Amino acid sequence: MKTNSWKDTLTKDASVEEIGLLFNSIFRHLLRNPFKLIVFPIAIGLLAFLVGLIVYQPKQKAVYIIAAEEETASGFEGLMAQFGLDVGGSNPGGVFKGDNLVRLFQTRSMIERALLNKVDYRNDSIICADLLFRSTKHARKKEFEGVRFMTNRNEHDAITDSALFLTYEYVRDNVLSVSKPDKKMGFIYVNATHRNPDLAVSFSKVMITTVTDFYIESLTMKARKNLDILRFEADSVRTILDRNLKTTAIETDLNVNPMWQLMRVDQNRAMIDLQISISLFGELIKNLKLAEISLRKQTPLIQVIEEPRFPLEKVGYKPWKMGLIGLLIGFLIALYLSFRQYNASPPKDLNKI
Repeated sequence: MKTNSWKDTLTKDASVEEIGLLFNSIFRHLLRNPFKLIVFPIAIGLLAFLVGLIVYQPKQKAVYIIAAEEETASGFEGLMAQFGLDVGGSNPGGVFKGDNLVRLFQTRSMIERALLNKVDYRNDSIICADLLFRSTKHARKKEFEGVRFMTNRNEHDAITDSALFLTYEYVRDNVLSVSKPDKKMGFIYVNATHRNPDLAVSFSKVMITTVTDFYIESLTMKARKNLDILRFEADSVRTILDRNLKTTAIETDLNVNPMWQLMRVDQNRAMIDLQISISLFGELIKNLKLAEISLRKQTPLIQVIEEPRFPLEKVGYKPWKMGLIGLLIGFLIALYLSFRQYNASPPKDLNKI
């Protein structure tokens, strides 16, 4: 049977012998053209290796492992609630629990807030954005010459805000990585990757500090406001109580005829005001102490499980790895071209199948 190509042989009802003859013919064809199978892989592999040498910039990764406390209500709290006493429920983490806390690390507001914090870098205190902006490709542009970031963002102009946004994009895409590998465990991995290991460690540390402060501030905002109100009311009632004590003493010291009951009205009124002030002040002090307990219980704990230690882990494709990938790509290209040539003009012995 005559055939025009190896595709025709594979698509018809071919026997095992015919398929064997086909592959034997293809193998002999490849051996007659060794130039492509050798030159293409070597040439593309060397090219990939040279490109790797030029563009390769070794990076190091600083890894923090943290765990956020997630409590549930205890039996003691439920028992106290039955008697009308609120000793502060457990941490109302709600929106910040689990994967949402991971997402909080990656938000623009948190990253930009961290960038505007100062870090200790080589015995100097420098704004983090000033260090990281130099690593971006935009730092060499003329319009960003002389850009200096401030810890107070209100002092920024439009150019500085644009530079801050570009730095945020660089950090989001190339520096910061936050993940929670094991869903059953509460460990969160905060990774910062950079060519400068000191900067990687400093940024990961300030990022954790920034998010932790915001996390605690958000979860305890209601409890802190309640505590501030109770402290203000307790101070006000204490002032009234002191005044009533003085008024009661003055009224008691008056030399009044005991037969004149009308003269005792002011004295009795002062005593009543004093008793009310004492009772009110006692209740406020009790609620104030309960509010302090509530604030302490609602203050979440973010525990650092592991900190980065030098030497840091090196990441990124190395030039020799890129060379191997180029070698493989070159070999596949050589096979593709050889098969195209074989399919265009199959050898005569293939037509005997």
